[in-house]
Amino acid sequence: MQDQKKSVPVKIGYMPLAHSTYWKFFPKHENPAMDLAKKLAEYLSGFGTVVETGRLIDCVNRAKEARLLFQAEDVDLVVLATVTYSTPDDVMLDLKRFSRPTVVWNTQKSVKIPPDLDFDKWMFEHGITGVPGITNLLEREKMPYFLVSGHYTDGSVKRSLDIIIKAVSAFKRAWGSKLGMIGHLYPGMIDFGYDPTVMFTTFGAATRPVPESAVLQAYKDVDEKQAVSMAEKLQDKYNKADDFEGEEFIRSARNALALKHIVKEQELDAVSVYCQSMWQHTEMGVVPCVGMSLLMQDGVFCSCEGDVPTTLAGLILESMSGAAFFTEIWCNDFEHDQFMMGHSGTMNLGLFEGNTEAVKLVRHPWWTGCFGRGACLEVKMPPGEGTMLSLCQVQGGEWRMIVSKVNVVERDPVPLGVPNFFVKLEKPIGRYLEDLAALGAAHHFSMAYGDWTAHLKALSRIFQVEYSPV
Repeated sequence: MQDQKKSVPVKIGYMPLAHSTYWKFFPKHENPAMDLAKKLAEYLSGFGTVVETGRLIDCVNRAKEARLLFQAEDVDLVVLATVTYSTPDDVMLDLKRFSRPTVVWNTQKSVKIPPDLDFDKWMFEHGITGVPGITNLLEREKMPYFLVSGHYTDGSVKRSLDIIIKAVSAFKRAWGSKLGMIGHLYPGMIDFGYDPTVMFTTFGAATRPVPESAVLQAYKDVDEKQAVSMAEKLQDKYNKADDFEGEEFIRSARNALALKHIVKEQELDAVSVYCQSMWQHTEMGVVPCVGMSLLMQDGVFCSCEGDVPTTLAGLILESMSGAAFFTEIWCNDFEHDQFMMGHSGTMNLGLFEGNTEAVKLVRHPWWTGCFGRGACLEVKMPPGEGTMLSLCQVQGGEWRMIVSKVNVVERDPVPLGVPNFFVKLEKPIGRYLEDLAALGAAHHFSMAYGDWTAHLKALSRIFQVEYSPV
């Protein structure tokens, strides 16, 4: 699956919390606290690379030592574990000096209150007493944090940390990413217009315009033998279900190789393509659908029509699921309370690695270019739970993550010559559209199989943008 190619390992800065003032009153607690800290560090190593000083963070100097190490290692996440009681003043200034998403892990040595609990044992196991002090300051300072409560033997802790780690990994994929824009915004589709500067400062994602001259040069640089070889590989792997005219199919393969070259040369993480500039071009002359589908198979999300915000949304879902794709609502099926979904001729071929017979290579049904139409896909989408994500800039320039849970139903696609499928939502389609409209969603979505709502909600806390389920 593509998540193995694009998953980003996470470095965890670990701070086992204690309070050094207590050692002179309870000297017997220091060594047991250190033993518990080691157990928790070992547990966290199952989620990523743990970076720690090997000491209890029980005073300002120890916090500074940890912070300097975290900076040197450029950790992605800080975990504060309540080994025993602590106070926020020991760690807060260093958390501010090196700000990273933070987990406050409310835990302790015992999974339940011991029957022989006495004052001495209670003093060791009352780390929770310091939790509100820490979260109070994190909340006041608007620092992104998560509160996880539970013993390390509890499965709920693992589930919570899995979600947070996946969100941090998605954050790393987006932050510093390069989103290629081949061509320009589709004329009139201003609903997914955006401010590139605010996108950059909010998500760390930079827009990289790719000039037509670069696309043309990449196309010209493709060797004819390479194009023929690519075309042969495609028809060997997938059913070539149409009689293509002239050089349509070879040109589609050549276009695919050109797109791969551009992505590699310009180190792009995802791409939006205004395809008219390709199929109307006097030298390229066919649609780029197959090339975009192959890029998505490689883990490079592609959108159409210059929709950069949805390209970023797709990059995020790709990093979580391993196989995201681009879509929009096409038709209402009022009788069955379902939407027909689709968009032009692309689909993430990574979804069909184990089921290539579900893919057909066909001539594009409606865009006729200078050299014919070129190849696109017909597919039978598998049924299953899915998540749709829309990233929109709303009034005041703020960003909003609009998230929908859907179910792809078991239903044959409409024979349009392009990918399409049907989804049922958790509410009637009329009410869904009312709620969607009230949030200011644009008309494109990224989508992936699986329920990624909790992960996206966690990611919204890291980016500090509004999370809006529909």
